[in-house]
Amino acid sequence: MSISHRILLIFVLSLSLGGCATQPMSFLGASFAPISYTDIRKRDVPLRLKLTVEFQRNGEHFPKGDVPLKDYATRILKDAGVISPVEDRQEGEVKVVLNNIADRGTVAAEQSGARHPLWMIGTTITDAYELSIFITSQGKTIGRTGIRHAVHTALGNISIPDYIQTFPHDQAFGKVLEQMILRGLQSMQKSGELAKLNSLGAYHFGKQIG
Repeated sequence: MSISHRILLIFVLSLSLGGCATQPMSFLGASFAPISYTDIRKRDVPLRLKLTVEFQRNGEHFPKGDVPLKDYATRILKDAGVISPVEDRQEGEVKVVLNNIADRGTVAAEQSGARHPLWMIGTTITDAYELSIFITSQGKTIGRTGIRHAVHTALGNISIPDYIQTFPHDQAFGKVLEQMILRGLQSMQKSGELAKLNSLGAYHFGKQIG
């Protein structure tokens, strides 16, 4: 199912449920441990970098996603305290590429043979993401690729365990992006690469993390 079709499905189900308490709720995949801003070491003086982004859908550039991706990435990077996105390229560039991989296994049409409406049965829609982040400063580029995560959206009569943190579906994109960007920054800090950006010569490094 395409992203636009899934968004339409969620919207229609919300209207159909009307005044019911059940509304689309999302939660992050459990494959990766949560990370918070306190896990990132802030720089005394954040790197002033120009932010560029590219939103992809199943590996193809999807320009309509660039604007929200840039807005969210700007806020996340600022809050992390490592990079301060700026319009000029005073100290270099940070590039964020996010690929949204559609979950083709939970399409509403596939349940066309069910006796009850979809929201009476309940279903879960999954959006998987893969992120790459590159930081260039003074001729040196460091980066991380293959940063993966997923967000699940529960629709209808589904019981979600209390220990799973849920949030409204309209917050899902920001939360999953936050986790991936913070994991990328944390990886580059643990390796010592971010601390050396201002002292080493030029080389390129791209490391895949799962």
